[in-house]
Amino acid sequence: MKSVYLRSGLALACAALLNACGGGNGNLALSGTITGLTKPDLVLINKKTNERLAIPANSTSFVFTRLAAVDEEFDIEIDTPPTGAKCTPVGTSNVGKANAYTSYSIGFSCATNPWTLGGTVSGLRSKGLVLANGPDLVSVPPPATAGDPVSFTFPSKVGDGSPYGVTVLNQPKDPSAQVCTVSDPAGSPPGNPAGTMPAKDYAGLVVTCN
Repeated sequence: MKSVYLRSGLALACAALLNACGGGNGNLALSGTITGLTKPDLVLINKKTNERLAIPANSTSFVFTRLAAVDEEFDIEIDTPPTGAKCTPVGTSNVGKANAYTSYSIGFSCATNPWTLGGTVSGLRSKGLVLANGPDLVSVPPPATAGDPVSFTFPSKVGDGSPYGVTVLNQPKDPSAQVCTVSDPAGSPPGNPAGTMPAKDYAGLVVTCN
């Protein structure tokens, strides 16, 4: 007898849960996963029903409110991209007919927009200067004309809003015996060679060699 009551209670709970999910004419939740989302403002849309779903930053999963019926068509697209990032569907998982497999395996992959990081070296007279942004390295040769500034760009791009911190890995070689230092007017605090990547290419790093 207890098992009958228990099953009845579970059935009522399940029914209440389905109703709480916002109705629809089925019992399949259109849901899936999101990887790489670190930015806000992403909105997904099911174009078959025009239901929109806002996705907070750092989310790894999502569930649409409206329940789908078996074999009901769905087309989940990006309605509004996240600020400073881009998201794309994983394969064709975002389009199909709802069933016990497809309705729970929708996937999106996101990546922050990449920007170039660089700056200018002044006073460099000899070879050997190597700058580092973490594992990303750039070798800066001396100018063809003594006294001219030399521009540089790190080979790897930096994601929108990601931190960077530039250091001198190798000082210029003898015979100059120079010492170079890095500063960044946009650093935190200003002059500190560590900062946050803006939503554009940035070439404001300043390297001074004496």
